[in-house]
Amino acid sequence: MCRMFFKCSLEPFQMDYEILKQFIASCHWRYFRRYDIFGHHSLGWGFAYLSENNKELVIKRDINPIYHADWESLTKIKTRFLLVHARKTLPWKRKFENVHPIDIGEKYLITHNGIIKNFPEKKLNTTKLDRIYKETGLDTRKYLCSIIDQIQENKDLKSALEFIFKEIEIGAGANAFLFNSHVCNVITNRNTNFNGRYHTLFISRNNNEIIVSTTPLTNNANEIPNHSLIQIKLANLDMSFTKLNF
Repeated sequence: MCRMFFKCSLEPFQMDYEILKQFIASCHWRYFRRYDIFGHHSLGWGFAYLSENNKELVIKRDINPIYHADWESLTKIKTRFLLVHARKTLPWKRKFENVHPIDIGEKYLITHNGIIKNFPEKKLNTTKLDRIYKETGLDTRKYLCSIIDQIQENKDLKSALEFIFKEIEIGAGANAFLFNSHVCNVITNRNTNFNGRYHTLFISRNNNEIIVSTTPLTNNANEIPNHSLIQIKLANLDMSFTKLNF
């Protein structure tokens, strides 16, 4: 499925080349894992980072494969938060507007790892969200619309996710990074797929930085339990863990 990671730190950093190279390698067909026989993550990539004043997110997207792009330039960015997503989908679904991060002009942006097979037919609370929800063919965009819709009903994120996960039908999963310039939320909800492949996220932390990724990028990376919500405040790296019940 899609590959994604982010790093956040108390101090500005430039992305370590070796860690970034590990991530890029995981997007290429030479990175062989059992059952991963469909090849490249070649249908676009995007990234987000905090600007130097730590107040704004800078978003960039590219329809080309990440491993053919100038990914090394990411090591020149100095920031306290950097997030990267490489897309894998069916070739005929290659569209620039579906390259992550997905932004619908609301409180959060999202990157998604997995497949959501089915969403309920329903009317969302605002005309804007309802229109996007009905018109888009991208599961990730529907997912984001659903989350924002529940938050606009004054639900906290935990309650919003629990409500949504009772409504939707998970394929490979609904793992996600839901983020803005203040917080990054790590969401895990995954299934095994038809051939037994297991999709998960990994986290590593020291006193000054946190890395979350679809494949382990550090020696101390630990698997995040399924049905979890981890909320990380970017200003001070305060981290809270919540078990989702649905």
